Amino acid sequence: MSELRIDALLNELVDGGEGMSNRAKFRALPVDDKIMRTIKDNQLCMDASTAGREARKLRNKELDTKITRRYVLYGDIADRERILLGLRGNKKATKFVAAATTEKDLPEADDDTPEVAFAGRSNVGKSSLINAVTCSGAARSSDVPGKTQSLNFYDVSRRIRIIDMPGYGFAFAAQEKVEAWNRLMDKYLTGRKNLKRVYVVVDARHGLKAPDREMLAFLSRYGNVAYSVVLNKTDLVRPADLARRCFLIREELRLAKRARSTVHMLSTNTGAGVRLFGAELFSLANEASTSTEEDKIEEEYDDKKLSGYADYDDDDSDGEEESGRRNMLGGEWIPGQGSVQSPRYSTGGRGRGRPVGGRRGGRR
Repeated sequence: MSELRIDALLNELVDGGEGMSNRAKFRALPVDDKIMRTIKDNQLCMDASTAGREARKLRNKELDTKITRRYVLYGDIADRERILLGLRGNKKATKFVAAATTEKDLPEADDDTPEVAFAGRSNVGKSSLINAVTCSGAARSSDVPGKTQSLNFYDVSRRIRIIDMPGYGFAFAAQEKVEAWNRLMDKYLTGRKNLKRVYVVVDARHGLKAPDREMLAFLSRYGNVAYSVVLNKTDLVRPADLARRCFLIREELRLAKRARSTVHMLSTNTGAGVRLFGAELFSLANEASTSTEEDKIEEEYDDKKLSGYADYDDDDSDGEEESGRRNMLGGEWIPGQGSVQSPRYSTGGRGRGRPVGGRRGGRR
């Protein structure tokens, strides 16, 4: 159904598009001048090699900072965000606080701390985005697609919580476990009173895929909060293609319920666009209650509670599947669908188990 909708939209946007392939229609889309100006002004498509040369220039001039050494195009951070992120001292402001696999594992929602959820397919860079926007290393990544098997909660100075959700689509886990995720994800996205925003992270090279459209449709129909699309990995895309991608997504969301019109564009590799995204994200945070709290982040988290943290890695790798997986079961987290079907496997090449089937689709 989503393929039919995008076909109809492309036909509407491109003159004479009925006899063209979707790829040709995409190339025929207009390049919006305002979007292109944003791309150029923020150097969103600067590749890693060029960014590395810029970093060396800053280092040679002794103008580099702790942030620009990691994200050369990050830019200046406003004082409010610097205080929130703990950048005025040495204490960590962003901490992993909980991992929920069932509803009873969810942190209490009886306080007024706003929560923001990051959703997206596996390998789109959700945990990398959390690390970049918080200037921390709190969220870890894994080479195993679908490794995140819980809702991971990260607290930022006790003023906002960021939630990393399992990548929807294929996941290497038993069917009953994936069904439990489905119920938990649906419950969280539709009933969590602290939830203030959902950001759907998308790979800028590919744009919206069918699972992304299913998630957006689910949020429009059943969600209670606004949501936005974030295009990550812009350093791997040509400027004109990124402009077209942004324009097309904006058109898809134009009439969608609860969708925000802004499509964020950024690169967690170079840091381009991350600061602007962070300014919106952290505008949802609570204000510090006193002036002393701005400079003081209490260390009251028990490290022993974080001993199992490695079990809650996110999946941001673009690498090939590792060997030895043919003994693992697989399933899908599909928004709004409580049951899944385990895909069949074929063993080929060097003996790697690969999924060759499985049920897709959203709410029936």
